[in-house]
Amino acid sequence: MINYDWRDIFRTSSVEFRQKLDRDQMGPDLNNFFFFSWANVSYVKSDGRFRTVHKKTRLYSLKPILDLITAILVPLTVKRFKLHPDAWMTYDFGMLPALWVAKLFFGGKIVLCVSNQPRLYSRTRRFGRLKSFYSWATEKLWWFLADHFFTINESMKSYLEKIGVPCKRITVFYVNTIDRDLGFIAKAEKGLIRPRHSIRPNQKIVLTAARLEAEKNYPKLLEMFAGLSSEHVLIALGQGSLFESLQRQAKALGIEDRLIFAGHILRNDIWNYFMDADVFVLLSKAEALGLVFWEAMHMNVPVIGSTADGIVETIGQDGERGRIWREGDGSKGFEERVRFCLTPSPEKDAMLKRAREFVDKQRENKITFNDLPVFRQ
Repeated sequence: MINYDWRDIFRTSSVEFRQKLDRDQMGPDLNNFFFFSWANVSYVKSDGRFRTVHKKTRLYSLKPILDLITAILVPLTVKRFKLHPDAWMTYDFGMLPALWVAKLFFGGKIVLCVSNQPRLYSRTRRFGRLKSFYSWATEKLWWFLADHFFTINESMKSYLEKIGVPCKRITVFYVNTIDRDLGFIAKAEKGLIRPRHSIRPNQKIVLTAARLEAEKNYPKLLEMFAGLSSEHVLIALGQGSLFESLQRQAKALGIEDRLIFAGHILRNDIWNYFMDADVFVLLSKAEALGLVFWEAMHMNVPVIGSTADGIVETIGQDGERGRIWREGDGSKGFEERVRFCLTPSPEKDAMLKRAREFVDKQRENKITFNDLPVFRQ
């Protein structure tokens, strides 16, 4: 597997690292893994069936150059460690040439796991047009180098088909966070979060969970939240580069006393937040799936989302399994949707029931990485 490990979780958070493999149905308790990881530090490490070569780089902002270097270093690394992989796997279109070169010499099958929409995500970042163009180029030029595609839902399957990928080369898997965390869910307790953050009993908790990055549209969420009364508190789970600018925006909007940046939350604790949440909101500009929506819906928390493809696939029509907020709805539309989610009604109960049934249906998908058709040929 070729990946990026900027947080160095292979070494510092091995449990979280294996949880991510389990989330993506990679079989961490079954398969043997060798990782080539770009990172902030260099080292070689073995941990049972998990081995890695971490390579330090400062070239992430110059991704075309990094992709070219990867195409040279991966085959050399594989030769050095005398590997003969059954599968070559990455999450990045730009890494496909590196895997293709390695495959020429050492055999195996190439699998690309597509868990986001690179062109759309890139467009929200700094130098977005240039980055989006490079993402588009790598998709168009190199998709055919992969033997198979492993992706997360029908929206992403459609995204791949529009690039030109044949349907028979795409497999949809269930992103396993709920089943994986059933033990944590069983131990989750209502009432832990309010005292932790000094939230009054009469205040309603609006919860969001996402990286503090441009594609998650936090500035718009804060703007909309500012229109709600002081009876509402917003808790944001996650870290990211926008933290300081969002703090400044919250102060300018006068909501800093009812906005809580909780930071990175461990998996055993995130379910406590869902237990105390009154409504979950995420207004992403781009979202391939919105996995946190599934988690909130499983916990019977009403959800409000944007018109991003993955969110709409999850929620359906406005009011079907959650509420959809569009830019044109403005602050009044946002307030109406929050009020609906906070007010008991037969319509809300029916919505929550449909939401839970939808998530349960997704959980019936038991396909894993080892079940891909390229390994049965």
